[in-house]
Amino acid sequence: MSLLDRVWRQSRLSNTTKSCVYNSCVLSLLLDASETWTLLKADIAKLESFHGTNQRRILDILWYEFVTNVEVANLSQLPSINEAISRRRHSLFGHVRRMDQAAPAHQALHL
Repeated sequence: MSLLDRVWRQSRLSNTTKSCVYNSCVLSLLLDASETWTLLKADIAKLESFHGTNQRRILDILWYEFVTNVEVANLSQLPSINEAISRRRHSLFGHVRRMDQAAPAHQALHL
């Protein structure tokens, strides 16, 4: 994330463009294979904290400014990490559900 500091500091780039870069370069790596993870509440809290910190960095919100997490989420228009992982899990389930009946992954649904 720190390698992208030059991008986040660019005043010529819109927040939408910065969010797209964040989605494609950071979140895609962070959530790789997340649909198969077993997450605890503490794990989700750490991921959400990382996500919130990065959103503040993208929006150039300093640590001493009083801006709530809800306001930051509304400004960035990015889904929460929990929502992203949930969406990925549903996508994987749909993929397995549509598999051929003889596929081992599909048969595992009926155990």
